[in-house]
Amino acid sequence: MKLIPIGGLNEIGKNMMVFEKDNDMIVIDCGVIFPDDGFLGLDYIIPDFSYVKQNSKKLKAIIITHGHEDHIGAVPFLLKEVNAPIYANKLTLSLVELKLHDHQIFENVNLNEINEETKLEIGAFVIEFFRVNHSIPESFGVVVKTDIGTIIHSGDFKFDQSPIDNKPTDFPKLGMLGRQGVLALLCDSTNAEEKGYTLPEKDVGKTLYEKFSQSEGRVIIATFSSHIHRIQQIMDMSANFKRKLAISGKSLLKTIKTSSELGFLRIPEDLIIPISNINDYPVKKIAILSTGTQGEPLSALYKMALNEHKRIQIMNGDMVIISASPIPGNEKAIANIINMLIKHGADVFYESIAGVHVSGHAAQEEIKMMINLVKPRFFIPIHGDNMHKANNAKLATSVGIPEKNVVIAQNGDVIKINSNFCKITNNINMKNIYIDGIGYGEIDDMVLKDRKLLARDGVIFNILNIDIKKEVLAAEPEIMFRGVTYMENFNVVLDDCKNLIRESVMTCFDNNIKAQSNIEKYIDSRLEKYLIKKIRIKPVIMTKVIFIDYN
Repeated sequence: MKLIPIGGLNEIGKNMMVFEKDNDMIVIDCGVIFPDDGFLGLDYIIPDFSYVKQNSKKLKAIIITHGHEDHIGAVPFLLKEVNAPIYANKLTLSLVELKLHDHQIFENVNLNEINEETKLEIGAFVIEFFRVNHSIPESFGVVVKTDIGTIIHSGDFKFDQSPIDNKPTDFPKLGMLGRQGVLALLCDSTNAEEKGYTLPEKDVGKTLYEKFSQSEGRVIIATFSSHIHRIQQIMDMSANFKRKLAISGKSLLKTIKTSSELGFLRIPEDLIIPISNINDYPVKKIAILSTGTQGEPLSALYKMALNEHKRIQIMNGDMVIISASPIPGNEKAIANIINMLIKHGADVFYESIAGVHVSGHAAQEEIKMMINLVKPRFFIPIHGDNMHKANNAKLATSVGIPEKNVVIAQNGDVIKINSNFCKITNNINMKNIYIDGIGYGEIDDMVLKDRKLLARDGVIFNILNIDIKKEVLAAEPEIMFRGVTYMENFNVVLDDCKNLIRESVMTCFDNNIKAQSNIEKYIDSRLEKYLIKKIRIKPVIMTKVIFIDYN
């Protein structure tokens, strides 16, 4: 049997795992990761589906553990490449369906609802599920049974003894699986560096109560649109303090509508008002639920911070609560938003100073408990970068898993496993696939390099009309600077560039260089060297040569 992590083992995000046995294959999860500032202009990154596409005839099922973006976000892109039935619980299935509609995928979609009692027989696999706690309802782990043994995929989990929905992790089922015998555990590594236990979600409610009690103005809370338990607490707190709740953010509105219709979100009567009506109430009677916890440029909170929101202008006395932790790479963007909000007069509270967020992932003692419950022979850390996986591996050995039975894999590694061994045999060389607007695919490193240069040093356009018969410039070169740092000696630099272009054209013809592309490259090279030496910048230079024949 083969296990192949397509994503999620070199990062936190774009989770996707292939299980392959004989001529049958299933996929667990298919998510995205949001790029940091180094990936200019990109919307997100998805897994490389090449292997799955090449073996599409084997693909029997796509199984989703829960409805977060890093587990469902790439499903529409996968379905454009392959066709397979999707299995997920009611809430997750509805969130997947919304995504498919956004991508206008309506035909040949096979959606199948499962629950924790479901048992699927798919090819060489018998698949069962168990309930876990996470920051969204209906989060499941997956049990994959084959003739060589049982493999458990933990999904994202933590052990919350007093969850918001009163549905704790299914400890009896995990214990039963452990007694029956587990070949391997694929275990969430996100919080493997955190000592102790992850705090329960209800602790956030206590902090929210304290903040609502203190506020004399509006309370603006930003959270993930998929964090249903957090949204429920915000709604309950708003109703408790007799505040009307306005919602800003399309993703929040969609999630709240879907979750309430399915019964996963209880909305107090007469609580929600349109965002356009917030000025009809005293500021002390208003709470606002917003997107923008990660500093996303198009989010509601970002627009508020820039004073560009159509309905909400930050004012003195506003309390802003950012109820989420930064995704690695987003720290700078979040800090910028916090600073702008404070500048406009808001009191801002965030995770590191106010306890307004708790994680949905297991800390060290919970991971140890999971291992002790299921007693796996082999242990494979998943859902994390190398640092997280290494710490998770240490936890496994600390509770008795032999070091030789711990496999630390990378994206694309082919892990072969049977009842006697579990080892990495080769790697299928995964690539990052970037989503840029409506297009997607592998972007060459040169494209990203050009984008960084454009952002840092700007661009220079040169248009040259050349009399091809006389082999001279037919007119003055046209030079346009865009995004280039202001220079006191700009006119001197401009004249130097024009002279350099004239000299370059003459040099090209003197050396019998007459192809347009070759002349353009030569001028670009000369100008680049001059600008680096003269003003220490390296803009993108684009020269266009136009040949004119007056005959």
